[in-house]
Amino acid sequence: MAIVKMKKFTLFAFEAERKRLLEELQRFGYVNFSKSDAVDQFDYLKEVDINTVDNNYIEDSTRVKWMIDYLGRFVEKEKGLSALKKGPIVYTFSELEQEANSYDYIPDFNNLNDISKKMESNNQKLTAIDNSIKELLPWNSIKEPIEDLNSFKKLKFIMGYIPTRNIEKFKSSTVDLKYTYFEEVDIVGRNSYCIIFTNETENEAVFENLRVNGFSEVNLEIKGEVSKEIKKLEEEKKILEDDNIILTDEIKNFTGNIQKMKSVYEYYQNLSLRNTVVSNFKATDKLDIIQGYIPADKEDNFKALLEKVSASKVYLEIEDAKNDDPNVPIILKNNKIASLFESVTNMYALPKYDEVDPTFILSIFYWIFFGMMVADFAYGLILFIGSGIALKTLKFNDSTKKFLKFFFALSFSTMIWGLIYGSAFGDLITLPTQILDSSKDFMTVLILSLAFGGVHLAFGLGMKAYVLIKNGKPMDAFYDVFLWYLTLTSVILVIIGKAVTMPKIVNTIAFYGMIIGMLGIVAFGARDSKSIAGRIAGGLYSLYGITSYIGDFVSYLRLMALGLAGGFIAVAINIIVKMLVGGGIVGIIFGVIVFVFAQAFNIFLSFLSAYVHTSRLMYVEFFSKFYEGGGKAFKKFRSDKKYIEVK
Repeated sequence: MAIVKMKKFTLFAFEAERKRLLEELQRFGYVNFSKSDAVDQFDYLKEVDINTVDNNYIEDSTRVKWMIDYLGRFVEKEKGLSALKKGPIVYTFSELEQEANSYDYIPDFNNLNDISKKMESNNQKLTAIDNSIKELLPWNSIKEPIEDLNSFKKLKFIMGYIPTRNIEKFKSSTVDLKYTYFEEVDIVGRNSYCIIFTNETENEAVFENLRVNGFSEVNLEIKGEVSKEIKKLEEEKKILEDDNIILTDEIKNFTGNIQKMKSVYEYYQNLSLRNTVVSNFKATDKLDIIQGYIPADKEDNFKALLEKVSASKVYLEIEDAKNDDPNVPIILKNNKIASLFESVTNMYALPKYDEVDPTFILSIFYWIFFGMMVADFAYGLILFIGSGIALKTLKFNDSTKKFLKFFFALSFSTMIWGLIYGSAFGDLITLPTQILDSSKDFMTVLILSLAFGGVHLAFGLGMKAYVLIKNGKPMDAFYDVFLWYLTLTSVILVIIGKAVTMPKIVNTIAFYGMIIGMLGIVAFGARDSKSIAGRIAGGLYSLYGITSYIGDFVSYLRLMALGLAGGFIAVAINIIVKMLVGGGIVGIIFGVIVFVFAQAFNIFLSFLSAYVHTSRLMYVEFFSKFYEGGGKAFKKFRSDKKYIEVK
């Protein structure tokens, strides 16, 4: 339950040392640069213009990225379990640098670029040939050379197509034309392709009929027979396709270097990052002023690195990061179990540097609440086996592995609550460990849910008090937390006292505690107000906030509702299956199918609902009591991962 302590540094270094310094800092990794505020103190300092920095690495990265993407079209990618068994590629920065420097990509790039241009040219020609063949195919039944058909002196030869729906109408319009010949040669799609011969006297009438019927004229740019032209084009196509096969084989010769290309890409991306971070620096003509943050436990390593670069050419100022500094980057540090729940915190917001990391407390309640919402031993066992086998046999990146471990941990809570409820696939298996019967002990489960809610909210207020005291505001902790503790506890005791018999002294103390707490909230709820009236009005409004606690308590009834709902659905599935099984062999087969798919769906729905609603209880009911968030994650001096994870 901690935020890693940070150190803020200001580094003065000669510009001549910039390249080597950035190289060593990137190997070190644990540096988060920030915009230098030195310009506020010295107006003669200037920002480093990133456009003046030589950054050819961007062009190198672009070229290598093109090679990887282009070759990827000729390589079958590993999918499914085979890819997961292989796992992600992870290098240290030194390993990445070594592999990248062992491969000169430029010769391969030049050769591959030439081959790709040849293949692109071939493909363009193939497209043109296919279009030409497509244009000629409807006329394939014409046996005479096209130039012969166009050679008549007194006859006009026309080629084109008419919408098939108009073809009969056009035919009837040519019946009275003595010197006109019409022939339908093919039908393609919704069009009828036809040829027409007509003389000068009927030419105008023919064209008018064609226009009315939606005729489109076609002019073939060939002289010989259509069939011979198609054959010629197909021969040209075969030559180009054979050439592409040869080119493809040549391209595949480069695929053995894809892994090296990925290393080169990641390396150049990191080299490019060295040049882009200088936009954070301030400088004189010869001096760079660099500011940023490092984890406090890395201070000695950081100083040793600077000694390695050149102690005489750099000057370091380093101090503890200030709590109220909004630019301090955040790293969370929790134990092995609690760290699995950091994703829940991160999904809401990282804490600010002056806040507290809520992950440890969150992990306890999240673990309990998730299990209570699913509450089925068999479901938990399936989650345990599934996530366990995946973690044991497959290889994932760190974030996916952490997510699976998260559900692996939650499987234990689910099984424990399943044992308490005596539930395994609903009522399919009766467990001897049953303590609560969900079909009978409604009130017990309801009270238990509200009790968990009360404890959860109390911890939320306690966290608020801790943050206030940590930041030197103990009286604020008294006004904003203790008075609410007193008021809420007293109100609960007064309500319980109305329902059950309690010692008179307890009722009396609870009543006066409630009055004192409420008066305290009214008096100090708006203590920053400058007027008495404003203070009283603000205090009353603060006291009105007690109604929100009623809503908060009601929200925890979902602990009961989701657990019972999932259980009742499982019971309903079992009833349907029992009815089917009674119908003989066919019924048994259908019963098994229904059981497997229906229970699988209920498992998915139960886990999804538990994940969403437990997260909601954390974000809305718990975090609202003390947590603002808004911190920025610490970003190591590494480029964003594309192919290889660099440690």
